[in-house]
Amino acid sequence: MSGGREPARCYGLALLARRDYSRQELVERLCRRGYSAAEAADAAAELAAERALSDERYAAERVRGRAAQGVGPVRILVELRAKGVPAEIIAAALAPEEGAWGERAAAARVKRFGAPIPEDRRERARQARFLQGRGFRHEDIMFAVHAPQD
Repeated sequence: MSGGREPARCYGLALLARRDYSRQELVERLCRRGYSAAEAADAAAELAAERALSDERYAAERVRGRAAQGVGPVRILVELRAKGVPAEIIAAALAPEEGAWGERAAAARVKRFGAPIPEDRRERARQARFLQGRGFRHEDIMFAVHAPQD
């Protein structure tokens, strides 16, 4: 192993064998490990060229996983931005789930509070705050806390 770049690449590949990382996240991990910023960036570029590192794959997997945990699109978007994922990749990752957020909000509400739709305004507001904290949008929250229109 000559030079600093090859060990950084190998360590990066070992990290990616365990789970996906965003490019920014991987560079940060490599820098914390003691590699220079240039070495880390070069290793990330090589791994991306080899398709071992992909912000698209990372974002899509993160959206699926967090949505399954009952987290809404606003919170997922903020989390992905914090990991350095570009806005267009985030939008593409969130797009397949677009029609399902209201149902996901309703499922999160039912899991936390039970099936009956709250009649009391204060209870509806409490449940709406819970969903807002989970990262659901206003329209999804309204769908979840109001009785379905027939």
